Amino acid sequence: MEPAAIARKLSGDGRTVEVGSGVGRLYRVWDGTETSLVKVYSSVSAERRERQAFENLASLPGLPRVVRRGEEDGQPWVIFEEPGKWNLASLPQSISLGRKAGEVLAALHRHDTGHLSNVAHGMDDDWIQADYPSTFKRLERYRGRLHLPAEVVAGAMEIAPPLTSQPVIIHTDPNPDQFLVDDEGRVTLFHWEWSTLGPPEWDFSRLLWLTGLKAGPDSATGVIEGYGDELSERELERWAVYHSGMMLKQAVEASDQQLRGAEWLVEELTRAVGALS
Repeated sequence: MEPAAIARKLSGDGRTVEVGSGVGRLYRVWDGTETSLVKVYSSVSAERRERQAFENLASLPGLPRVVRRGEEDGQPWVIFEEPGKWNLASLPQSISLGRKAGEVLAALHRHDTGHLSNVAHGMDDDWIQADYPSTFKRLERYRGRLHLPAEVVAGAMEIAPPLTSQPVIIHTDPNPDQFLVDDEGRVTLFHWEWSTLGPPEWDFSRLLWLTGLKAGPDSATGVIEGYGDELSERELERWAVYHSGMMLKQAVEASDQQLRGAEWLVEELTRAVGALS
């Protein structure tokens, strides 16, 4: 059964609207009385990873609140309480909302390391040092399909990988689209399937970079204030090179190869490489 059909069935054939993007399909459903979010997982292992993350991080502020879980035709799903109809990227620039997102990330990175299902496959400095050049070597194969200039890929490969510190629990994709916001200004971070051990700079740089692009500089300033740390402009650009290159590689190697809308990543990679030249 298609994920949208599962969400519609769970709503009692009420209204359903897909929400944002992520490794699982997320739908806002209206059952005639109230709204909630339904997430349909891509696999049983994805559901297990996220459930274990929720159990391990139960005291963390900003986690989704689970109503119930189940399975339909072998596909696991979960219903969440309504976290708000907005997200950090869709709202006007807001230092206060950026600050709350930064606070959620800071609390995660201070959390005592516990058990996560994929924690043994985390990212440390050695992993980053190996994956960074590998990312751009693989991108070299797809330059034509991505309309990516050769000098941009060559320039990225000449840039040293970004600096990292000791691994902590990270979200891996804390972008402003994933932070849902309610009418009272509370923020909730979704899509925890790939939480693992990794450098905190990975999460912080990704949220800061994407918030600046999607929500604006005021929201990015709030992220810095809420997180309680900052990155130098040059170091943020090195992470922007890495993140945009990795996101391009994931897009072109995905099974559906949906490359429409990836132009902004090519532009951002080109810009960041130029800024570091």
